[in-house]
This record gives sequence, C-alpha cells and structure tokens, in this order.
Amino acid sequence: MDDRARVRALLGREPQGRFEVVVRDAAGDPVVIRNDPLLDDGTPMPTRYWLVGPTQVRDVSRLESTGGVGAAETDIDPAAVAEAHRRYAAERDAAMPTDHAGPRPSGGVGGTARGVKCLHAHYAWFLAGGDDPVGRWVADQLHESASADATGPTTIEVDAVTTRIAVPGAAPMTLPIGPASLVEGELAGGSDPPAPEQLTNALGIVADHLDDVVRARPALLDSVDVRFAGAEPWHLAAVEVGDAVAALARRGPISLTRGAADELFRTLATEPTRERLHNPGLEPERVETVLATCCIVLGVMRRLHLDEVTLEPATNGHGT
Repeated sequence: MDDRARVRALLGREPQGRFEVVVRDAAGDPVVIRNDPLLDDGTPMPTRYWLVGPTQVRDVSRLESTGGVGAAETDIDPAAVAEAHRRYAAERDAAMPTDHAGPRPSGGVGGTARGVKCLHAHYAWFLAGGDDPVGRWVADQLHESASADATGPTTIEVDAVTTRIAVPGAAPMTLPIGPASLVEGELAGGSDPPAPEQLTNALGIVADHLDDVVRARPALLDSVDVRFAGAEPWHLAAVEVGDAVAALARRGPISLTRGAADELFRTLATEPTRERLHNPGLEPERVETVLATCCIVLGVMRRLHLDEVTLEPATNGHGT
C-alpha cells in the first residue's frame, strides 16, 4: 500500500492536501505527516505536523481525556509555549508559495494562537524533531505511564466500606465505597431483589469513583493485569466456582472473565434473598454484600474495559 492510501485509511477519509510522511514506526507505517500550508483548493492549513499513527493517537487521546491539556499548561512555562508557537509558525510560513496572494494559515502549533489546545499536534511536531516543550512533556507522560504499566499488576483491595486501588509506580488511593456501604446506600430498601435503577446507581457510583482515580492515576486506564484481593472478592469467587471458601483456598487465585462476571451479576441481581442463600459457596452473612461486591468488580471491569480479572485468596483464609 502506498503512503497516500495508508494515510487515507488511517484518517478514514481522503487527504485534502499534499503531505509527506516524516515519521514511521518500526514496521514502516506512517506515524507523523507534514502537510503543505495550503490544501488543494487553496484553503489555509495551519497544522504543519499531523499525528496519524493509531497507537500514538490513542495514547495521546487517553492523556487528553484525563486532563492532559490543563496539566501541560500548568507544568510548562507559558513563555516557552509561546516561543514554540512562534517557531512552528515561522517554519510553516516559510513553506508558503512566494506568489500566494490569498488567505494564509495563522496561529502556532495546530493553529493555536496561545497556550495549549491539542496535545496531538504538539506531540507530532516533537516526534518529527521539533523543539516543542509541550510535545516533550507528552512524551514524558507517555513514558511514565508505560513504565508504570510494565512494573506489575494493579491491585484492588476491597473491604466492607472502602476500596483501595494500587497502580504500579504510584501511591495507592482509597475510595469510600465497599460492599457494606453500597448495601446501606444505593442498594438499601426498595424491592427484593433490588430494582434495576438501584443496580444502575450502584454501578454508576463505582464508575464515578474510578474516574477520580483515573484523573489522579492515568496509568490505571492502561491496566491489563488487575487483581482483586480481600475477603469480599474471595467470597464472590466461591460463588462463581460453587465451592466453600475453606475448600477454595487450596485452588489459589481464580480468573473471572467479563462474560462470567456479567452472568454472575445477572444471577445474583435477579434472585430474592431467600433464593440467593442457596448458591453453593455463599455464606449466609454475605447474602447481601455478595451482590454489592459483584457491582464493584463488574463496575471496574466495565470502566477499564477489562476482559478478565483475578480474584485472590483473602490473607487470613476465611476472612471476616
């Protein structure tokens, strides 16, 4: 496939102007293109360097979604950003046809007049060799995220009223939710089994609290190996396997797929308390909290788009 066809596929549309691939990945696939300052119809094109590599676009989009633009503006000297815009504009304007008399592109990086607007444009210029402090900052953030992801699993320890999340390379964060707090809050009162809106609210509060963690620990979104610890998740494992906790301890960690978690949730959520008691492996004192625990585990899997998690034995075996 030639460069134009490949860039067309990456953009999802026909390129509207001339360009040159200036950065490629190890396999030769385009990562950054350098655009002419005018499109084919004469429209000004302010973005000189465009990020097209799908992995790079995804990673920078994730950084932007967790407040990256604001963080960059806070961390980087505004004077340095302004000077970068000036250099970018000067390079682009130097490529203008000398006889052009119509509208000209304006602004700096990505057409921005001041401050930081698009991390993709800054990172593209940086990858192409540009002296861009914002692009350098983006590269550092992505490197830190990748390094943290490579150091080990993300551990989520669930007790009665809190959930503690430990992302590799960062201090743990404790959320004010646990199975008991959901039972006393979002799942309290109402019908038996809980009404659909109660279950939606329980899953929603888990997602809301996870968003708080994501803003502080963006690497959480890159977690692949996620392990739940504590007595409550371990009793959920007992129900999934259909064996008593004491016997389950001999089997070691239990893998829970997204499909199995969805099915377990549907079963527990539609059973009245008196019927839920008959699930093999479920201890009577956890007949209410087991559903709330499932809300936490499934809520995490949905928010982080996980296909599988691991449920680990409680440290004291039986757990209380």
